[in-house]
Amino acid sequence: MPLKQTMYGGECPLGRFEIDVPAGAGCYDNDPVEACISCNFADKDVKEFDLEKICQCPAEMTVSAYNEIKNAYLKSTDKPTRKEFWKFVQENYKPQ
Repeated sequence: MPLKQTMYGGECPLGRFEIDVPAGAGCYDNDPVEACISCNFADKDVKEFDLEKICQCPAEMTVSAYNEIKNAYLKSTDKPTRKEFWKFVQENYKPQ
């Protein structure tokens, strides 16, 4: 999924990392590698570190919507997995 595009480059749709404009827009305010790898929407099967390929988050997802759907998913299963979470999101998430 595409990252949220700004005039300075791509940012995480869930706000896990953003481009630090006051610092000259040349760096992120958080390490994208750490932020992506720990995210439930990260595709860990991608061989190279390419944010555009790793991020499987729906582009219109918000932090509050993510928290709601994550909690609903955790209540619906005893053995949560990343791929099953993605499937749950596809079936149950309706962008506002």
